[in-house]
Amino acid sequence: MSGTGVEGIRPIAELFRGDCVALWATTFNIELSLFNEYLLRRLGDSPLNAVVLADQRRLDESLEAIPAERLDTLGAVNRRWLLRGVQVGSGRFHPKSYLAVRARTATLMVGSGNLSTDGIDAGREVFSSFTSGTPVGDTALATWRSWMRRLVGESGDTLLAERFADLEQRLPKPEGLTAVADSPVWHNLDAPLGPRFCDKVAAAADGPIDELIATAPFFDEEAVALGSLVQRLQPRLLRLYMTSTTSVAGAALRQRLREAGCAVELYAYEPDRFTHAKLIGAVAADRGWMLSGSANLSRAALTLPPGVANVELAVFAELGAEHLRGVFLPPGVHAIPLNLDELEKITYDADDTPAHTNKVRLQRATLVGEGRIRAQTEPAAEEGWQLADHQNRSALVLGMGAATTAEALVGPLVRIEDQAGETLSNWVVLEDPDALARTLAATQAGGSSRPVELTGAELDTPLGRALLYLHRNLVMDAAEIPTATAGGSSVVGDEVASSDTDNLWDRLERETLGRDPRAGTYGRLVAARARTDTLTDPLVELLDAMRERTPAGERLQSRAGGSVLARLVREHTERGERAHVRWSTSARIRVRTRNVLRRWASAQTDPRLAWVNPLAPLLNLQAVATVFADLYLRAIDDDQQSELDSADLDDLWVRWFAPIVGTGQRDGWLDRAGLSTAELAEYITDGFAEICSALCWLALRPGSSRRERIIRWQSPLAAALDRGLLVDTDDSAAYVSLIVGHEVSRDQLTTDFLEAIEFVDDRLWCEKTAHELALDTLDLETAASDNFAKVVVRGVADPLHDPRLARLVAAVRAYRRVDAVAVYAADLDWRIVIEPGQRAYFLPQLGADPFESAALSVEDLDQLVAAQRVLADLFPPTVKVA
Repeated sequence: MSGTGVEGIRPIAELFRGDCVALWATTFNIELSLFNEYLLRRLGDSPLNAVVLADQRRLDESLEAIPAERLDTLGAVNRRWLLRGVQVGSGRFHPKSYLAVRARTATLMVGSGNLSTDGIDAGREVFSSFTSGTPVGDTALATWRSWMRRLVGESGDTLLAERFADLEQRLPKPEGLTAVADSPVWHNLDAPLGPRFCDKVAAAADGPIDELIATAPFFDEEAVALGSLVQRLQPRLLRLYMTSTTSVAGAALRQRLREAGCAVELYAYEPDRFTHAKLIGAVAADRGWMLSGSANLSRAALTLPPGVANVELAVFAELGAEHLRGVFLPPGVHAIPLNLDELEKITYDADDTPAHTNKVRLQRATLVGEGRIRAQTEPAAEEGWQLADHQNRSALVLGMGAATTAEALVGPLVRIEDQAGETLSNWVVLEDPDALARTLAATQAGGSSRPVELTGAELDTPLGRALLYLHRNLVMDAAEIPTATAGGSSVVGDEVASSDTDNLWDRLERETLGRDPRAGTYGRLVAARARTDTLTDPLVELLDAMRERTPAGERLQSRAGGSVLARLVREHTERGERAHVRWSTSARIRVRTRNVLRRWASAQTDPRLAWVNPLAPLLNLQAVATVFADLYLRAIDDDQQSELDSADLDDLWVRWFAPIVGTGQRDGWLDRAGLSTAELAEYITDGFAEICSALCWLALRPGSSRRERIIRWQSPLAAALDRGLLVDTDDSAAYVSLIVGHEVSRDQLTTDFLEAIEFVDDRLWCEKTAHELALDTLDLETAASDNFAKVVVRGVADPLHDPRLARLVAAVRAYRRVDAVAVYAADLDWRIVIEPGQRAYFLPQLGADPFESAALSVEDLDQLVAAQRVLADLFPPTVKVA
């Protein structure tokens, strides 16, 4: 039976196809043998993201019932596809939905059928099908995706979240804006379905309806939910379809129908067999409205609030009246009128299964290596607990937030037992994260194999090869790694994820970034951090990549002794004896490689890099500094030209260096990393520091715009000096001497750094002081006297009562080392002259009478600033209120 009542839907044929790349299902119960032995085979090989969410209590019952001789049928569960039990609140997890994703399209089916033979193949079920690429289909898919994101978020399950993030990446993206305002797919996570249906129908019908038509295999015992629909919609006719297996207290239903206040027609399906469709229809004149899906005619499905209700998924559709009536009659089935008295023989089958009767809830059991298993339980594991499969058991070793078996277990079903072998928990299927990850192999490669800005031409240069090496071996930009965040926003459709959901995605992203295979390179760099006389392997490989060296021969010779700079100087000197290759330095290559390095530089402040490795930004800087040191040498070699010139390198180096060291205001990565001075000294070796020193000195060396470069570098240089990143060594002096073409001594390096840090001129002083005092502008004018300074300020309306003016006077006196200071307004007419030993002079505006204070002393001015008082305190009271 389909949602149209005309065309039949074949779920297995339409959903389970070999070209499927993802299949997500939600179901009340699951027939594991059907899925493992038949449906999974129809889906084909990896890449495949297959997940089934089933009601937790029903899944517990199913796993408990599997005999030991049938455990082999679970071989694919939690290895090729993921099975999860779901419990939301105290109700049942009851939605039936199936999402199949192919390369360019996705199909969503929402209906009444469980993931069983009767549910999706042979039973009397109702499904509505939606396809991406249509307004209705895209809207339905967006609602399902939002609903699923909430369920995944509330689960707190990072493995499930990882697969959902992968699913979001595989889903086709809608083109343009959808024209459908209301989604046809409804859920009850926020409000009950029954009242929502009644509100929708009442608003559309604009009055009482002609007919209310319904069928479902399960009612609540007293048919209260059906009564609430009748009371709210006030139909003239109630038509109800039943079978002999319908679950309801027959006598209570008969009494409710007699008191309905409307005509009642009761029908039985013939042939009489179990009918699982759940349908509610309303008709007014020639219009009809239908609610189909998973919701039975029960309070738990239709009227109870979220948290105590079942979790349901439904489809709302407007149909023509005749079309709607036809949906209630399956093909080959007739409706036979019943007498109300015949309801007496129908009984109510209560589902009183508790959430779980065990002391412990075993949530997950995960393989962690060598057959050992990590158990996640609620409550947390205790001393004496054991994990058991059907043959063996192992004690649980308690650790930080986890409990792991001491010995290997085979599985595939495991549970918690006490030391006496008594059962404490439910069974769960053992999960193998590595095997599950392999099923997603096509989309788990860590993104593109090259920086997105670069093509073949750019990669066929020394710098291009270096960038390719860095991209493949270090995480330069965390945003390039596919994660939950990259797969979709926490806002999907018209619904917003909760804070709990956000925490889950945050945890998932941490785990995904931490598993990136490039994280191992940082371990190699850190492991050799104390070896200051030799290059660490990754840096050797990086330089070799730039030169297209093979692993043997010349590479081994290049590793023999000396710091990075010493090796580069020696190699450059020896280069004259070798054949040269003149590389293309086109404008396109320059722009694209520079853009990659700029993007990577800005990404170093991304806190997610610490999830790859806590030292990632610092070690990334070390690798890039090595590349820059080589490029500076290439830039001076006419036979071995660099793709970037010295101006490019100066600009790029400050973009990389400054965010790491900061400005001395605790705003750099080194400040936020939380590393102690001793730890920094361990990681910032002399070899690394001398490269940083050489590159910083080159960025400051005499040349055009040197003042602007010094000002740009002042704060980072001061912070670098404090952090031990500026050193003078023979190798750094020899290196910069080679670059500039004349000798630069070690002492000269230090002198130039200190002069740059301490540099100040009038313009710089005015800019800094204006910034500190929040003044619009500030200018120092040349004074006629050595003991007098004049400043012109903009942005002070009330100079006597503005505390900034006293601080400004004190700052001018200290900077110019003068006694007398005159402050003039650039945007108004006032002016003030202050000189120790003389009277302070204040002119409110041109043409006005001036005011004078008593004679001032140096102590008067110092006390004024120290007490954070204003200049008005120097003048008589008449001036203070002027």
